[in-house]
Amino acid sequence: MKVLLYYKYITIPDPAAETEQHREMCQQLGLKGRIIIGSEGINGTCSGSPEAIENYKKLLDMHPLFSGISFKESVHHEHPFRKLFVRCRPEIVTLRQDVGATEAAPHISPSALHELLERGEDVVLIDMRNDYEAAIGRFRGAVTLTMENFRDLPNFLGELNQYKNRTVITYCTGGIRCERASALLQKNGFTDVRQLEGGIVRYCEEFPDGFFEGSLFVFDARLSMRFPGKRPHIYLTKCAFCSTPSDHYIDCHDSLCSRRLTLCCEDCEKIHKGYCPAHQAVVA
Repeated sequence: MKVLLYYKYITIPDPAAETEQHREMCQQLGLKGRIIIGSEGINGTCSGSPEAIENYKKLLDMHPLFSGISFKESVHHEHPFRKLFVRCRPEIVTLRQDVGATEAAPHISPSALHELLERGEDVVLIDMRNDYEAAIGRFRGAVTLTMENFRDLPNFLGELNQYKNRTVITYCTGGIRCERASALLQKNGFTDVRQLEGGIVRYCEEFPDGFFEGSLFVFDARLSMRFPGKRPHIYLTKCAFCSTPSDHYIDCHDSLCSRRLTLCCEDCEKIHKGYCPAHQAVVA
């Protein structure tokens, strides 16, 4: 199966109607995944057969609103999504702040960022993802935040104030969060902000042995993915049970678990049958 990650900020006059049409198109193509449509644009990640994905990309490129999308692709042996969800929402990525992509900071290309880091330039990389994402993979020396949800970013502005007069480069998985995060920083007095074009995905496609270390968290059944390079894989985290280096997340099988994602090596996942340490007694 091919897996797509994409977004486009564009004014959509009737997002509810567009959502219905989009859902019907995806169903006809046999796609699965999560696609959010709002008045500010579209945010999607979906999977399907190579033929279905190519047809989907062509149909979007023919659409008057969705042409020109920069798709990011990966491959998985099966659908990493169980169902198809196409939803109409007020925001295509939830921040709950009055800043839009039109106010975003300029982009910096992966190659330009790589050159800056190779030269040891005085820049501050800020990870705009959730803490569990940054735990398993991040740029070397990046500032990471302890937020559980992107909408919590405004609560961390005080922590970031020390970088207001530095050159700041924001990054996230594919770029969508940085469009608004960089706008929020500029609105709050940050003087020199840029955002990584295409996010971690584009950077690692060009520089798999570059300055990003570890694995990339993804919001599907895989939970993490790697970009194969020449150097040995770098583990930033350990299994919660046996402390073996691991970047493999499990989603605790106990539906009442308050925070179900747990780092667990594949051996311990089998032994504990998918339960986190707090709920392993369920299967003891």
